[in-house]
This record gives sequence, structure tokens and C-alpha cells, in this order.
Amino acid sequence: MNSIPIPDPIAVLHVARNYAITEQQAEVTLTWASVNMAVQWAEFAVAAGLDEADGEAMSRWSEQFPTIRIEVLEEAVANVTAAPAPVLNPVDRLLAEVRRAPAPALCRPASPMRTNRSRVRIR
Repeated sequence: MNSIPIPDPIAVLHVARNYAITEQQAEVTLTWASVNMAVQWAEFAVAAGLDEADGEAMSRWSEQFPTIRIEVLEEAVANVTAAPAPVLNPVDRLLAEVRRAPAPALCRPASPMRTNRSRVRIR
């Protein structure tokens, strides 16, 4: 399963305020919109013969169609607000799983190999 990032809390509050929905609905909305945006990009990339992993091409696509972000967000708001509470439960479980998933181990980059050379002192 691909990891779905947790929405930015400020963005959640912004969407909740602008669309007059709860913070929980806003969080689900942003998650829904981000997944939908990725799906739409993948469909466009395949149709245009582009690499789905090309971030620059995705940025250009997003700039070429500036209304797509708003349309995807508004569609997600409509779907979330129209859904009865039991329908949101699977999405809530998905968000809970994402929060519980362990973060990748933060490790230092490998250091260069050390050798046991004697130090030369210059006087």
C-alpha cells in the first residue's frame, strides 16, 4: 500500500473554514483530494506518454490546468459532505492506519570507511 501523507493541520483548518465543514471532514477531504489528484495525474501521464514519477512534468501539468486542484478539492468536499457517517468509517480507519504506521527509521547517512592509519604530525 502506498503511504498517504497526513494533511497539513493548517490546510485542514483552512478547508474546514472555507467550506464550513468539520476538521475531521476537512482532513478526509484533503486525503481524498490528494489521492484523486494523483490518480488523475497518472491517467494523464499514461495518455500523454509521460513518466508518472516525473515531478517536474506533474508540476507543469498542474500549472497548465490551474483549475484542476480546485475542481478536485470541491469534488472531494461534495463527496465527503454527502456521505453518511458510516461511509466515512473506512476512510477514518485508513487515516488512523496512516497515523499508526511507523515512520521510516531516521538514520544518518553512511560515513566514509575509516582506516587505522597512524596520524602524521607536522611541526
